[in-house]
Amino acid sequence: MIFSLRVITSVFAACAYLQLSNALAQGFPIPGKPIRIVVPFPPGGTSDIHARHVASKLGPALGASVIVENKPGASTIIGAMAVVKAEPDGHTLLYTLASNPHLFSKLPYDPIGDLTPITYACNGPTVLAVSTSLPVNNVRELIEHARKNPGRLNFGSWSPGGTGQLNGELLKEFAGIDIVHVPYKGSADLVQALASGQVQMAFDGLFTARTLEKAGKVKIVAIADDKRALAAPEVPTMAEAGVPGAYVSGGYHFFGPANLPRAIVARLNAELVKVLRMQDVNEMYTSTGMEVVASTPEEQAVILRTQSERQGSIIRKLGIKLD
Repeated sequence: MIFSLRVITSVFAACAYLQLSNALAQGFPIPGKPIRIVVPFPPGGTSDIHARHVASKLGPALGASVIVENKPGASTIIGAMAVVKAEPDGHTLLYTLASNPHLFSKLPYDPIGDLTPITYACNGPTVLAVSTSLPVNNVRELIEHARKNPGRLNFGSWSPGGTGQLNGELLKEFAGIDIVHVPYKGSADLVQALASGQVQMAFDGLFTARTLEKAGKVKIVAIADDKRALAAPEVPTMAEAGVPGAYVSGGYHFFGPANLPRAIVARLNAELVKVLRMQDVNEMYTSTGMEVVASTPEEQAVILRTQSERQGSIIRKLGIKLD
């Protein structure tokens, strides 16, 4: 009898939640209230370009004003916390690379419990861009040059602990070279540092690396993935360049705050997937070296676990900590 009452109570609670979720979704978006897409990187970088393009399409689809807010700093923690603390009404979204809890002894939020997956927007590896001031044309020559100049070459990254740093650390480990990591606050700052010679190499997005390549500032010598990019089929993979296994890849996700009603998640996912699959949006992603995924929230959760497990094992092996 007690068991039956518990079952009835659970069913009643579930039905009540669904009714509340549907009621909230019917009122979403709230008239006159803008939807914010928080980007935890400075303006001008790849993630900012993505978010602004998507926002321009998502607004008309939802019948609401959609704005992008850049909140860089603290290895994306500042931007993420702005979403974690937001009301779970669908009006505050996060567009970012997956947070990496393995890099910190303690994060101020739980990347799994404090955020709601909405869609894995795109997958895209970084490329290894080398300054034209270095007398090298490929990865093998870069490794040879670094071995002759231990500790004298710097590699930059757009954020401490991101895939840019992890790929640089893996290159150090696999090639047995001594290169120094210099972190920046976003891709735009990294591009300036690479163009001015403050750093001699970096793993960065294809779009920004291409810009520097066209300006004669860098050579793109490899892609950090197990397959060549559609937007740059001439660029060899790290394995083809002579350093197999020395890479991690990832992509950009849309999240909402915790406790976001299922019906609102479903609405946001449906509209975002439609936007991401638009031809011009797809072409924009491809031009930045990304491949549109446009997953379901459930698929996104699996992808997050897989990426976290691989990157976590690498971080533990290399002993990287940011606090």
